Amino acid sequence: MQQKFDMYKKPLKHSRIEPVSLVEIVNDLTVFQGYTVKKLGEVSFPLILENEELILDFGDHYTGYLHLELDNGSDGHIADSPTNIGFFFAEMPIELMETIEDDSETLSVGWLQNDFKTVAFMPYSGSLERRYSFRYLKLKRLDSVRFAVKITALYLDAVSAVKMEDCLPADITDPLLEKIDRICVKTLKECEQDVFEDGPKRDRRLWIGDLRLQALVDYHTFRNLDLIKRCIYLFAGYLNNEGLVAPCVFPDTKPYIDQWIFLDYSLCIGLCLCDYLEYTGDTSLPMELYGIAAKQIEYAASVFNAEKGCFDAPFFIDHGKYDRSTAALGYVAYTLRRMVALAEKLGQPADGFYDLLGKTDAALLAKRDPVTGLFVAEKGEISWQSQIWTALSGALTAEEARTLLEKTEEYNPKIRMSSPFMAHYYLEALYSCGNSEKAFSYMKEYWGNILQAGFDCCPECFDSRNERLSPYAAPVLNSACHAWSCTPSYWIRKFYTK
Repeated sequence: MQQKFDMYKKPLKHSRIEPVSLVEIVNDLTVFQGYTVKKLGEVSFPLILENEELILDFGDHYTGYLHLELDNGSDGHIADSPTNIGFFFAEMPIELMETIEDDSETLSVGWLQNDFKTVAFMPYSGSLERRYSFRYLKLKRLDSVRFAVKITALYLDAVSAVKMEDCLPADITDPLLEKIDRICVKTLKECEQDVFEDGPKRDRRLWIGDLRLQALVDYHTFRNLDLIKRCIYLFAGYLNNEGLVAPCVFPDTKPYIDQWIFLDYSLCIGLCLCDYLEYTGDTSLPMELYGIAAKQIEYAASVFNAEKGCFDAPFFIDHGKYDRSTAALGYVAYTLRRMVALAEKLGQPADGFYDLLGKTDAALLAKRDPVTGLFVAEKGEISWQSQIWTALSGALTAEEARTLLEKTEEYNPKIRMSSPFMAHYYLEALYSCGNSEKAFSYMKEYWGNILQAGFDCCPECFDSRNERLSPYAAPVLNSACHAWSCTPSYWIRKFYTK
């Protein structure tokens, strides 16, 4: 598998991107997250870096490596001691205005996009080692500032596996959908690197839940099939000690995985193979890896708790603290039905799938609350996630699923969707039960609000009623470019193009 993973590696494409404006960020409670960007002027080199910090706006979101060139600020006073410069990168303005202290309950502060450079002698020319994902860059002197420094050049070597002009054209007649499509394609482009990264700001690893949605969009946009195959082979080549697909793989060094799992992510390998066959017609890859996908089903069957009607395994489903057991039943049933169809297309036996599917459907249908008509988890907990995955499970008729989603909207459970990842599956549930009108309006409202909030790409998590929503205790750690959020380009090209 490693050989095939390496075989599909392609050189990244490079672009030189220079900053366009000098800006300042000011408090403004009328805008998203309370900060607005005020333009001060155009960028013209050389720039003098002395006591006052500089904030540069690159005009859009980019991912790459910063290069800079420095010289003495004046002929009369040379740099006679090392110059210390702090670099603070931000996808959104809030990242330059707030920070977070280290906390064992959240992600490491090492993910904050801050860097530091000591320059001993002038003139200097070089690049920062770490790759950054940003729009805004703050430069600040951290030494005693006994002299000025002249920035004679500064630019980004932006990298991606694709360029925007590589995207297949789409004839979109709705102006808002056109803007939504653009921000989604931009998001996918930024996340297509050596692998499909979930977000180039932070994790820089390959997550299979993200991969599935990225690939769905890519089949309709960049058609980067080599990268899709490269990533699928990577997951197939690095299984845990029980033969399970890992939630994520770290590919930047020799690939490695952890031993913990999300069972929905392990099962996702089968969905990736189903999608690949559907959109390419190529049976060779699904045939080659079918046994690995079937192994995930076997494991799911082994951890099904018949007494409780649930799976004794962790599931991701969506961010948040809630009981995932009912949503997990819906997810497994959804996956099993896709796997049955795949087995039939490949001429493989599916008897074991039917047995688990019958048990899963029965356990799921037993979760219906007779009063509300909604599906509940332990202790009567009702979540959007449970209703969406029940509607997608295939255990209900299309009309029953449509009624369930209408009841869910009316009831409006307090446990809400917290990510565009879950919003994708809500759209799928609406389309699959024939409610395309609701799906269309929801997509325009949700991603339209993302546009209004000022994002250049689609964020990791978003709720227009909670501007500081974060799975990590502080929004400065959120990713403002996250590829599991880009799927409107899939739906738009599937239903709303000529």
